[in-house]
Amino acid sequence: MKGVLLETDVIVEYLTAAPDEVPLMRRLLGTISCCTTFLQAAEIYSAARDDGERRTVEQALFGLKILGASSRYAKTIALLLSSEGRMGGHRTAIVAAMAIESGLPVITDDHLQEFGGISGLRLIEASTLRRTPDHAALADALATIEPAG
Repeated sequence: MKGVLLETDVIVEYLTAAPDEVPLMRRLLGTISCCTTFLQAAEIYSAARDDGERRTVEQALFGLKILGASSRYAKTIALLLSSEGRMGGHRTAIVAAMAIESGLPVITDDHLQEFGGISGLRLIEASTLRRTPDHAALADALATIEPAG
């Protein structure tokens, strides 16, 4: 697997973790290439209340590859928006299309329902990965995820 896409909830957990905690995102950064989209980055930045919090957000996002808007995603976004009227909106379609086209599974707990059933989108429950005891077990769990295909 070439990497994973982190949803907002996984990044927020990292930002709000107590100093003695090792959040999932920190463990993932030591195990695999981690990405997010410009939408998640914007959501995180929008919650920052001052320059100090914005710097903290910048530091958290620094280790992630942030996928930007590109015409290469447009066809897949359109297909998802028009598919059976079941899409939860533009955000869901954009993030799902970016993950599908980039061949990245999405790691989340909070967004499982909205992404559930989207053809070609691979989801990984963050709670399952949190239960892995160490980096080796985390890497093994990630290795069992079937590649996009």
